[in-house]
Amino acid sequence: MRWSAAFLLAALAAVPALADNVYKVDFQIRDGSGAGNATRHYTMLINGGTKGTFKTGSRVPVATGSFQTADGKPNPLVNTQFTYVDVGVNIDCTLTERATGVGLYANIDLSLVAPPEKDAPPAPSPTINQIRFTLNADVQPGKSTAITSVEDPVLLKRFEVVATVTKVN
Repeated sequence: MRWSAAFLLAALAAVPALADNVYKVDFQIRDGSGAGNATRHYTMLINGGTKGTFKTGSRVPVATGSFQTADGKPNPLVNTQFTYVDVGVNIDCTLTERATGVGLYANIDLSLVAPPEKDAPPAPSPTINQIRFTLNADVQPGKSTAITSVEDPVLLKRFEVVATVTKVN
């Protein structure tokens, strides 16, 4: 069966253009483990159906190897290879319109360099603490929704992530 160009154009015009819809996505990351209950706010504008990325923090060098000198002994001061690790807050977010609201797919990575143990010798590479969330949730536009919460027994911290998706146009 052949479709005419006019029929295809009419069919495409009848489908809502997801990419034409712009959304503001607000993330609130609450650290409920301390007395201050610190909340960090991150906001991005995303065209529906596309991916938004937000990164803030540092790139921490981690020694991954070193070349040997002529006498066969490693020399970490001269020929050391490094890999850089992103430390801080990294958020990747994609939105899709659904009949039940807006589908929010997000990867949220919270990481920090662990402070050294008291009276411990310096480590050759830093220890990095990390909490990572990958989630897919339906949210109602304009309504704040707690999309994930975790109590980390290693870091002795409690985190909650709240998202608010608002249609801009």
